[in-house]
Amino acid sequence: MRVKERTRREIEQKFLEMNDYLKMEYLKACLNNEIDFDTKKFVLVKLAGLYEVKGMLIEAGKMMRAAGDINTVVGTKISDFIKSAELFIRGGDYESADAITKKAAAIAPRESARKIEGIIKEFYKIQARICVENSKRKQAAGIYEKMLTMDLNETEKREVQEQLLKIYEGLGDYNKYRNLRRKFQDN
Repeated sequence: MRVKERTRREIEQKFLEMNDYLKMEYLKACLNNEIDFDTKKFVLVKLAGLYEVKGMLIEAGKMMRAAGDINTVVGTKISDFIKSAELFIRGGDYESADAITKKAAAIAPRESARKIEGIIKEFYKIQARICVENSKRKQAAGIYEKMLTMDLNETEKREVQEQLLKIYEGLGDYNKYRNLRRKFQDN
């Protein structure tokens, strides 16, 4: 698709006339043009939103990461990275979520870095609950296992272990159940 529009206003105008899939193709084509910073940021965020609505969460995460990479305002850059991490977590790409979280924490002031880690933990908890509610126990187990590698306080660790025990029992994975039960009792 050839795109002749170069400004945000022109792209927005053309964008309104299309269905979602055409919008995605159009916006991807816009990224191949030489466009200014503000327009590129607009295109990336709109594209991320479309991908998110369509359930293409990994792609949405990549777009938000790219938006954060080009952003010059630290606060907005961090917000974009946090949104990217959320999308990666929802999409099941925990490695990318970890990488972007580290990137956000690295540019944030020390007290904000702790807040970022707390926000990311909440994203994992929410996603795990959603998986449990939707009977996606294996996915939930993966999230809770991932959470055990994070910096959790004793209460959080206990909650995660209890949830994992329930999931392992529900899955019939008695080896993991017994191993975790032993660790749980040893602590």
